[in-house]
Amino acid sequence: MKMVGSRTFASRFRALTRSFVRGRSGVAAVEFALMVPAMMSVWVGMVVATDALTADKKVTLLARTLADMTTQMQAVKQSDMDSIFQATESILWPQPADRLGMRVTAVDIDANGVAFVDWSVTPTNTLLKGSYSALAHCAKFTQLPAGLKVPRTSVVFAEVSMDYKASVATQIVDEMFKGSSTAGVMPLGDSLYMRPRQSTKVTFDPAGAVCAGFVP
Repeated sequence: MKMVGSRTFASRFRALTRSFVRGRSGVAAVEFALMVPAMMSVWVGMVVATDALTADKKVTLLARTLADMTTQMQAVKQSDMDSIFQATESILWPQPADRLGMRVTAVDIDANGVAFVDWSVTPTNTLLKGSYSALAHCAKFTQLPAGLKVPRTSVVFAEVSMDYKASVATQIVDEMFKGSSTAGVMPLGDSLYMRPRQSTKVTFDPAGAVCAGFVP
């Protein structure tokens, strides 16, 4: 009886082992569990890349709109420019404006083709100013492209910068991997030159003194 019982137990054990080896019911679940982190990483990467590209296009559009609205004016003062800055800021929605910077500069080119800063302004609202500061009146504007140095003309230069941060995706990554994301910031920016369209130049009130060395 003991021998029979041992053989029966051994047979059952071998059958159970073979059944376990042939079993595939948990493979799909294991494979899915292994693939989820990789799949989610790819998905988050696509979300961040798409969002960053959209933000970059909006920065370019903001720079163009800023120059376009300014060059349609014949004369401006700080309050006018603040209204333009505030209006163009809405282009970035839903990106926050607290990481945005804007500056508009009017450049005069004298008879000898030398460029001088006529006026330069940044938003009074420091949230829209970023790291920019106004350029000094009558400073030489050396970065003007050679093709725009037409004697006795004026040009408006609009600049926009933004520190892009994928806040939503960063939160998702933090939740998935418990703080492993770098939470980095991507600097975006664009600038645009545009000629005044309603007059030969956009004047600023109050106007600055005539620049020393400027040849009319």
